[in-house]
Formats: sequence, C-alpha cells, structure tokens
Amino acid sequence: MLEYTTSVVIAGAGPAGLTLAHLLDSHGIDSIVLEKLDKTIEEPRAIGIDSESLRTHQAANTLEDIAGEIYSEIDATQYLNADGKLLFEFDTLGLRPYGHEFFNTFDQAAFDRILANELPKREHARLWFNHELTGYQQDEEGITIEALNADKQPIVIKAQFLVGCDGGRSVIRQLIGATMTGDSNEFPWLVIDTVDPGYDSGPSSRFFCDPARPGMTIKKHHKQRRWEWMLMPGEEPEALLDDDMINSLIAPFTDPAQVDVFRKRVYNFSAIIADRWQDGRVFIAGDAAHMTPPFAGQGLNSGMRDVRNLSWKLAMVIKGKADRALLDTYQQERWQHAKDLIQFALDLGEQIQPIDPQKAAERDAFFFELQKDPAGAEAFAEGMAQSILARAIDSGIVIPNPECAVTGQLLPQPEVTCADGNTLLLDELLGKEFSILGYNCDPEAEIDADTLATWKALGANFVAVSDHENDNGWPVTCDAGLTEFFAGSSNKLVLLRPDKFCLASFNPENASTILPKAETLLQLR
Repeated sequence: MLEYTTSVVIAGAGPAGLTLAHLLDSHGIDSIVLEKLDKTIEEPRAIGIDSESLRTHQAANTLEDIAGEIYSEIDATQYLNADGKLLFEFDTLGLRPYGHEFFNTFDQAAFDRILANELPKREHARLWFNHELTGYQQDEEGITIEALNADKQPIVIKAQFLVGCDGGRSVIRQLIGATMTGDSNEFPWLVIDTVDPGYDSGPSSRFFCDPARPGMTIKKHHKQRRWEWMLMPGEEPEALLDDDMINSLIAPFTDPAQVDVFRKRVYNFSAIIADRWQDGRVFIAGDAAHMTPPFAGQGLNSGMRDVRNLSWKLAMVIKGKADRALLDTYQQERWQHAKDLIQFALDLGEQIQPIDPQKAAERDAFFFELQKDPAGAEAFAEGMAQSILARAIDSGIVIPNPECAVTGQLLPQPEVTCADGNTLLLDELLGKEFSILGYNCDPEAEIDADTLATWKALGANFVAVSDHENDNGWPVTCDAGLTEFFAGSSNKLVLLRPDKFCLASFNPENASTILPKAETLLQLR
C-alpha cells in the first residue's frame, strides 16, 4: 500500500480548502489537498468577496494571482419593489476598512481554478485530484487518513491534522458525528452567469423584491453578469432552465440576442450550522461547517474567516510553539459569528422573497415611512449589517479589557508611507506571525528586552506607525480608520495575532504584566 506523510490533510479543493493550503504554505506548513473530482467545479456559485477575505488572500500570497478576477466598483446595492421604487440600499463603495474595497464581485469557478493552478507551485503544498478520502484513525501521536487514489488503489497518509473543507455534503462532518441545525429555503432559485457587452453599463447590484417573481442581478469583471430568479410555487427546475424562459426573464433589461449564458443551475439554499466543528485532530470549515443563504453574499466569506482563524493556530501547534489546546478555540471564536451571518442573510431574504402581495405591500409601506427619517434608514441598514461591519471577538485568544475598546477588534489596514516615500499596506510591515504595533510610539524602545524576549523568539515583528510627519523614520498613516481605532483607548500599543485581531492592548507601564498573560493564554511551549 502506498504511504505518504504530511502535516495537514485537507479534504476538498473548493475555496476554503485551497485557501487553507495557501495559508499554511505561507506559514511554512506542508499539506496535501485531496479532491474526489478531476478538477475544480465549473458552476455558478459564490459571487461576493469582501475586504476581509481579500486581506486573507494578501496573507496567503495569492492576492496578485486572483486580482484579475476581482471587480471592485460595486456601488450601492439597491432593493427595489415591484414598481421599481427604492426600498433601501447598502452603499459601501470607497469603504476600505481592511485595505481593500469593502464589497467586490468575482467568478468563483475562475477563482478556484487559479488557486488550484497556483498551489503546486508552492513549496509546502500538494493537490491531488481524483482522490477520495474514505476514513481515518487518530491517536495522541497523529492521524492516519485512508483514501483511494486516481487508480482507485487504497493509500494511507500519515499526518498531524485533518481539515474537512468538503462542502455541504461533507463526509468529514459525518465522520466526526456533527449535526446540522437550521432550515432549508422554501423556494429554489435559478442562477445564471452571462457575458453581456450591451448591459455592461447597467446597475452594479440590484435586488427585485417583486412578489410576482423575486430576482437579482450583479455585475462582475469581463462584461460578465449574474442573474438570479426565484422559482414560484409549482414550478419545476427544468422549466426555468429552458432557454426561452431565461430569455423572457432577462428581456426587460437587455437584448437576449447579445447575451451569452455560459452557466445555469437551479439551487436550493440552506441556513444551517453544525453543532461541533472538531473531533480531536479533525476539523471542518466552510460549507462543511455552515451554509449561508446568498442574500448577503457572505457564504464564501464566512469560510475564508474559518480558515484564516484555523491556519495560524495549526501552524503554531505543528511547529511546537503552542499546546494542542490552542485549537479548541477555533469553534469558540468562529461559531457565533458564522451564525450571525446566517441570520443577516435570512433577514435580507425576508425583505426580498415575500410572494404574498399583502405582505409585500406592508413591507413597502414600512420602508417608505422609514425613508422619511434618513438617520433611521441608515441605522436600519447598519443594524442589519452589524455582523459584517463590526469585526471583533470577545472570547478565546483575547485578553478582555472592558476599559479598552480596541481589545478583540480586527485591526484596520491602512496604507502607510515609509521614510523612503514608498507606500504599502500595513500588514506588509506587520508580517505573517505575531506583531506588536505602536501608534505614535516604538514598541522596542518602550518595552524592556526581557518582556519582549518571548515574542522575539516567536518571530514577532515590532512596528511603529505615526499619524503625522516625524523625523524618526517611522511609517506614516493619515488614515482615519486607524486613528479611530486607537481613539477609544488610552493604550497605544497592541499585540496582534497572525490574523490581525487585537489579542491585547497596553502601555509601556503595564506591558510586563499584559504580555506574560498573553503567553499563558496561548499556552506557549
């Protein structure tokens, strides 16, 4: 029997699995990705990728690879009633909290294909198509994965960890005995991807909240556009997949004769989440752990957050820098946020999908009344999107400090100008491991060497950033986001995790107390 060794086996070559392999490679951790299909999937799937996910790909060294597929000029996403009148909108164009445009569109099939093509070029990653995982055994020493190779011969892989990124029908989820709870969407939707040069100047993003047939359209790169239409009660998928039916649906907006429909599929969506994401050395992530309705464009992004959280923790344990108990914080930190995103999508779906004319009229009346109060309308939109707009953790690997607003928050990523005049994004200075950032102060100058010794041994970077011109050579940022981040705290030093969440905040006077607490929390070896 053929036998192989690696640190992490990843089941599934979808966006979560491929991104995890790239992230692990960026930390110097080797992995093998097993995919039972012969290539990545060519179907109309995810459409939205957000600022935080692009920051993840910046960390994974893949941002330049996928950049050509990212469309970053989406202006207000509008929600219109049956008469074409505006109900409400989300306008995020120009908002770049984490160094990239807040909301972007992309083609997932191309995205997956690029990540898969780039992975074999990485030093620490292997990607094996036509390989199907069949089981595993684990003990205190490691995990043994059983699989069938492309010739249907049994193989064995010795590893330290297994991560199931194998989608909504996850085999790994079944093997760890996890249970999905939640609901399936009542009505399926037709999803089509088109190339349409004649409608390239059409609206960036629009939802049709029409009880006669809810729908949506959103623009992508390369003159591509996504259309989605809900199946009405009694309709069969085959009827909506018919070319004449598709032409009739898009005809009110564009000339069907100039439209190339290059993908079409009917999907039913779910709003479900697994009760457990870990069994010892085995984890699940992405759609294997949770499935989000598409109305908020957050399904794929939620999976990106999973693998960003898990990757650095796996790396620390594999390198012998932290105890395995560190990995127990993965579900603790991710589960509730994934659940909140599901609820956000459901709340949007409640506004989009009503097919009862009376309910739709009541909804319209509510929003027309709300529009009379601009501040109230803005508060409504922000309240619905709070799970995206406010990124923070309040338990797990974080030292709570009720008097400091920055603790647990995801650090903004402004552009900084270095002494030589070059500009770059802040994470390029912070690096891929732990870092200590000083805002208008230098961590190495302010903190004694003994207190910093452990963090230097971990490979942490120490970065000083100024909010004004100075003569000490520090990088300068004029970004309001970073100023606001530190404005809520008297502390001007932060310990940042590899995923750029603020583990702790402190000042030179209490650094020798706070930093050892962080060492204990991380269960460093």
